[in-house]
Amino acid sequence: MTMRIGLVCARSKDEAQALGVDVAKWLSEQSCTVVHEDELQADPSTVDVLVALGGDGLIMRMAHTYPNTPLLGINVGKVGFMAMIERDDWKRALDLLISGNYRIQSGPTLSARLLRSGDERFSGWAVNDVVLRSGSSMVDIEVYIDRQFVNTYPGDGMIVATPQGSTAYCMAAGGPALGAGVRGFAVVPICPHSPIRTNIVVPESAKIELVIVNDSPCDLLLDGTADGELHKGDIIQISAAEAEFQLVMVEGTDFYQTFRSKFNYMIRPQAVPSLGTHR
Repeated sequence: MTMRIGLVCARSKDEAQALGVDVAKWLSEQSCTVVHEDELQADPSTVDVLVALGGDGLIMRMAHTYPNTPLLGINVGKVGFMAMIERDDWKRALDLLISGNYRIQSGPTLSARLLRSGDERFSGWAVNDVVLRSGSSMVDIEVYIDRQFVNTYPGDGMIVATPQGSTAYCMAAGGPALGAGVRGFAVVPICPHSPIRTNIVVPESAKIELVIVNDSPCDLLLDGTADGELHKGDIIQISAAEAEFQLVMVEGTDFYQTFRSKFNYMIRPQAVPSLGTHR
């Protein structure tokens, strides 16, 4: 059966646009149907896989625009943690894709609701994280998990991150990196004014509530986009969203290998694993 592949190139990167021409030509030569972004907008459900030529920003945009669609990222950016395929390796990766030698790694996303005086003022969803972030003064945030009070955190805010988002702002704030396949969320205070800086990992089924308990200015951000200013008494309800983040994994794309290489996470760079890497 002919594979239908959506092809999207980063608009701001000339090298991505140039690579897109080569990729589209090669896919057509392999008898694949190439669907470009302007055609995708009409009916994204007609493609089997989306191939994104860019960085993690493009992957995020595609995940938001076309939820539940498998994504294969070819890195034409800087870090490219979700865009795991490097540009020099694109042909090998796509050959594995069209021959069926791939798997789909699914991860949960987040739903967020803002309640003010009992009324819903905002709702949205995030692929990476939901963040409450203060301005110039400290904000006090109460955390509840499944209606159970956890603690009050005075500090710069709070992060609730998905597994794929755990290596972004979450990790930068000292939170855990959740391994591929983890079905849960990280709850991470930002610069808490306390010597106790314990992060919490909760199951995907958890219902998280964050309550603003003082008058400090604080913003609500979903995947880095500001979605409104919060006030004292506001409740942000966070839980698993219906959409899934689906990443295409081919041979050579491995979470731990990517983690080591992208973040230079190698204490002894010359070390050779004693058990090997392909057991």
